[in-house]
Amino acid sequence: MGCSTITVKFLVLLFNFLCAVLGLATIVINALAIKDMAPDGRPILWVFIALGSIVFLTSFLGCFGAIKESICLTWTYAITMLALLIISVVVLFVFRMHIEGAVTAEDELNLAWQKQKNGTDAMSEYQNQFHCCGINGVKDYTIANLTVPESCFDHDTAYTVGCLKEMESFFDGLWQGPKIVVWILMVIEIASFTFSTILGVTLRNEQRRYGY
Repeated sequence: MGCSTITVKFLVLLFNFLCAVLGLATIVINALAIKDMAPDGRPILWVFIALGSIVFLTSFLGCFGAIKESICLTWTYAITMLALLIISVVVLFVFRMHIEGAVTAEDELNLAWQKQKNGTDAMSEYQNQFHCCGINGVKDYTIANLTVPESCFDHDTAYTVGCLKEMESFFDGLWQGPKIVVWILMVIEIASFTFSTILGVTLRNEQRRYGY
């Protein structure tokens, strides 16, 4: 086994280790975000968790294939990494197009506001949590001819900021961790696929060379 093969083998093992770490990080970060995420945003987090789990488990296949210098396992791992990379790109595209902090907050607040106008104090949960009032401010209650609830007040002082602005910031911050870790994971997947492909080609060439 030549020096170049040893180098590629080492790089495959290194990026497999990084895949395992990033896969585990993806699972943990998204699992922590789920409990505070709005219902509409949870499915994409479950997809991220599933993706991280598959990457974590697949990394062991890559390590075993590199250590055993198995052409079959190495190519299987490379193809799997390519498939996971494509899935990651699609998931991130869907995430970027349809999931934003503003959209998540607006959908959740609009539903709560409709319930508020129907006599259910649905806004209190958000007003108590985010120290805000109405969707865009206390004026929302005045315009809708509704009594301003106690949850809009801190003692005798009314909250001036609307819940939409506060919740947008909250959900944007909540999405930040999952987005960053999946972007990093995708970069590591590219490196893992590249070096495992190179290793597969190198092992195949060596097998043919020794076969003559």
